[in-house]
Amino acid sequence: QGADGGGSSTHLMEIYALQIQLYSRQKDNKKLREIFNKAMAVRGGIPHPRTLALIQELGGKMHMAAKEYEFAGKTFFQAFKSYDEAGDPSRLRCLKYLVMASMLHASTINPFDSQEARPYKDDPEIVAMTNLVQAFHSNEIHTFERILRKNQGRIMDDEFVREHVEDLLRTIRRQVLRRVIRPYTRISLQAIAKELNDIPVPDVESLLVGLILDGKLQGEIDQVAGVLLKRADRGQESSETALIPPDPEIMLCDAFDQMISTLEGLSNNIASTKLNDPHHMRGFGGLTA
Repeated sequence: QGADGGGSSTHLMEIYALQIQLYSRQKDNKKLREIFNKAMAVRGGIPHPRTLALIQELGGKMHMAAKEYEFAGKTFFQAFKSYDEAGDPSRLRCLKYLVMASMLHASTINPFDSQEARPYKDDPEIVAMTNLVQAFHSNEIHTFERILRKNQGRIMDDEFVREHVEDLLRTIRRQVLRRVIRPYTRISLQAIAKELNDIPVPDVESLLVGLILDGKLQGEIDQVAGVLLKRADRGQESSETALIPPDPEIMLCDAFDQMISTLEGLSNNIASTKLNDPHHMRGFGGLTA
């Protein structure tokens, strides 16, 4: 397709755009990917920016469906720029999708740092996403969930965004969870749940299992005791061993054990002294061994 002349290339892109819309509606991602790749390989010609933007937007959604979040973000960014060039208000929609993809990719780069996106970060349609990505990068899960609740209209009215909200919540919870457990080798699931805005313990277990299966966490879950037993990373010592509410009875038993151990040590020292020096105890009230 790269050898097409200018006019034929432009016409070809129009045909590809129609095919991509059709396969997108049919959710035929295999054919959609095939045509999208062909469209991106076309050289020559000057398709209308809106046509190119449409192809890129649907390509971004295709990548999202395949959980290819990095590629999705890059494609949405190109769609945003194409819509912007065409003066099409759909640029704001693609900017939302770009922000969402960057969070799902767990990117440390704020999309609004780009020269093209920066002018729109305070737009009434976008400001909720601006605040959302700031909370995401700061691991402020309480703020993140509050923004979602307070901006139902701005965020949740878009069906495509709504489809990925649970994935967004799971992503930030995984981020916060990894930060919470980092210093510990043993931590209660209830303590983790509290840090994650009081989510149910089974949800904590699901997040932990996901991290373990992904190779991002070395450890195991003791469901009977309700704790995570984490193996410290090689070359990294754990600064704490537990984040479990102290049990008064256990603390008292530990204190008694320590006291008994100390007294036994003293008793053994005294007995040893008496055996080695029969006259040692005479100074205590005239007692002899």
